[in-house]
Amino acid sequence: MNAMTAMNPVVDLAALGFTACTDPLGPAVRLSWNVSDPAVRIRVLRRERRFPGTARRGWVPVPAATADLTDGVLVHDSADFPADVEETRSEWEAGTLVATTRFFRYRGTPRDRHLVGLIRRTTAADGTPLATTAEIIDGDGVLPGTRYYYTAFAAASGLYSRATQASALATGRYGTALFAALPQADRVRDTVSPAPFTVAREDADKGQLQRFVEIVEAHADLLRGQVEELAGLHDPRRVDARLLPYLARHIGWRLKDYLDEDAQRGEVMFAPEFYRTVGTVSNITAMINRLTGWDAQVREFVRNVLAVFDTSRLEPVEGGRSAYADGSTRAHDGGPPYLDYRTAPPGSLDTTDAQAMYRLRNRLIDDTAAYSYDCGRPRADGGYDRDDRTWYSRDTIGVYIVPDVATEAFVLQAEWERIRAILREFLPVNIRAVFVLMPSVVVEEEYDAVAMATEEAGDRGVLLQEERYGEGSDTGADAIAGWRRFLTNSAAHCSVDTAAGPPDTASRSWHTGIS
Repeated sequence: MNAMTAMNPVVDLAALGFTACTDPLGPAVRLSWNVSDPAVRIRVLRRERRFPGTARRGWVPVPAATADLTDGVLVHDSADFPADVEETRSEWEAGTLVATTRFFRYRGTPRDRHLVGLIRRTTAADGTPLATTAEIIDGDGVLPGTRYYYTAFAAASGLYSRATQASALATGRYGTALFAALPQADRVRDTVSPAPFTVAREDADKGQLQRFVEIVEAHADLLRGQVEELAGLHDPRRVDARLLPYLARHIGWRLKDYLDEDAQRGEVMFAPEFYRTVGTVSNITAMINRLTGWDAQVREFVRNVLAVFDTSRLEPVEGGRSAYADGSTRAHDGGPPYLDYRTAPPGSLDTTDAQAMYRLRNRLIDDTAAYSYDCGRPRADGGYDRDDRTWYSRDTIGVYIVPDVATEAFVLQAEWERIRAILREFLPVNIRAVFVLMPSVVVEEEYDAVAMATEEAGDRGVLLQEERYGEGSDTGADAIAGWRRFLTNSAAHCSVDTAAGPPDTASRSWHTGIS
């Protein structure tokens, strides 16, 4: 055995048998596990709402990181488990010798000893060791009516998996006085006191019957606490984390197994709102951001499809102009919103507007120009092929994304294919999404010339030559690009030649040359 194996012995986490159960005498939780090798260090952490441990949460054992070993309250460390009193008793059970060592600590006022743990060793009649079980009682800082989640970390490396995770509900005492409900004649004759130092200080003055009835009373309080927990069975914030997959399945949601239980609770709580808004722009944006962390925006390209305007909705306005009332509204301070209108047909392009031309050239999300219907590339059989370059149609939406970090284009495309497959489950059946990559924003870092650059200079001679400089000049030429366009409401301008086959459905405005 080498030194590394000695420090990290092989541990079968499934054979550890780590369990947690409610202590009827609580509020407390009893934790137990099998001890196959006393040299293996066991550390147990406690949390609420989720299991301690931030690494992957599968059945394959993984070593704990530094953050894992501090991700909760440490309730037990086999390398440091102090006790004020130890007692060992042995007894025979079904032909085997069971030796139980109990550990006590003094607490309270007046001080009394409280059981905090035990080790049970089972030996065959011939002296062969059979099994060793460790058990601790976690009662410090435990509140009644709260479910606690525990993770056991084994060996020096802190190996853990789902096999070393358990949860239990801590229940309290409800003060159900069963003994007081007994007939007075029975209570009066209950005079058999316990032997000294055999029971807790608070039970020293109680009779045998009262102590027996209080055992039943403690388990009745335990059952009552578990029944009260059922009130939160459909509350994602309170339900036992082990029931979250079933609660999610009940509403048709598939949980992500790599998330911790707290994040899964958020998913189940978010799912109904997600279903209410499924297929909307805000929903798609939130989904992509959640899946990738990208800053995403969605554009419905039906708004850019060229359509004939209803001439009956033309209204005369001041200056001899016509208002194209498209039914939109505009907020008005101090009063109700009023109808908005345009002085040019919707989708019109002003070539003298530099911002509009910039949006058109770069095909930005806020481009409001109208385009002829884009069916795609025609096929020999009469159909059309459509890809991410086919935009302007009623059934197409554009997903504009800005990656959070600089990434290769093929990596982004692979990620988009994964998102596209997920979106198909939530988009209407007749809607298709295309991917538009926008240039990322470059954040300039502050330049500190003192800290980031140094400069050295020195003189090695004296220059006596007179210097003369001529006049500088810089020439350049720039010309405005030529444009061709057509008017949407003029019969002399047609965007599509229907006599040609197949029809040309190119965009209605384009560059003719730049110099």
